[in-house]
Amino acid sequence: MEIKTEAIVLQTIDYKDNDKLLTLFSPSLGRITAGIRGVKKPTAKLAFSAQPFCFAEYILAEKGGRYTVTNAYLHESFFSLRCDIVRFYAACAMAETCLTILYENEDYEGLFVALIEGLKSLALTDDDPAEAVAAFAIVALRESGYPLDLGFLEECEGDIGDKLWFDFADGKFTTFDRCTQGERASVSTYHTLRKCAGLAYREDALSGGRKRALRLIRAYLSEKTESKLDNLGELIRLYEEN
Repeated sequence: MEIKTEAIVLQTIDYKDNDKLLTLFSPSLGRITAGIRGVKKPTAKLAFSAQPFCFAEYILAEKGGRYTVTNAYLHESFFSLRCDIVRFYAACAMAETCLTILYENEDYEGLFVALIEGLKSLALTDDDPAEAVAAFAIVALRESGYPLDLGFLEECEGDIGDKLWFDFADGKFTTFDRCTQGERASVSTYHTLRKCAGLAYREDALSGGRKRALRLIRAYLSEKTESKLDNLGELIRLYEEN
């Protein structure tokens, strides 16, 4: 049986001498593992389709529950991501998040669109990589059933002071006396996440919030999925060095 689907390459693994195994993200099929033959040869016409972050229409042959890529039509390679280490690890963090939360044979249209927009932001604009990753992660958390509740500002009518906590049980910012399972969180983290979510925020409260927001997202997603998220950790380290 032949299947056509739009997909993005999340991960590649070398297999045999000239073959690879691809982990693809399809908006209608979720997470797919597919073999692709001969792509490590210098003259391989489908070599582009086995590169990280490749966005293409894939033609898959399915037999016995296993998929093989037989053809592909490129939409966008996002090649420039390989020329900037910070943006590369930001893209890896997005792909890693998808690998963590995706299942087979599930519909992920919203998350797929968010990933494309995130990769475009990293590869084709001057947008800050940390904010791009945070914006994508907010969507990913919502799609996976662990949404961030960023409504504390409205609840407190704009006055939130400087003693916030993040409640890991409910995924929300709150005060210490209401927190059941959490840790201190900075006001800059809160306002940075609101900015990335497209909500009202205080410009004067953003200083230092990018890397703090990434650390909180990593801690929250790691707790919910029991995953280490090493690429996100590397992105945070790169931000701490700069």
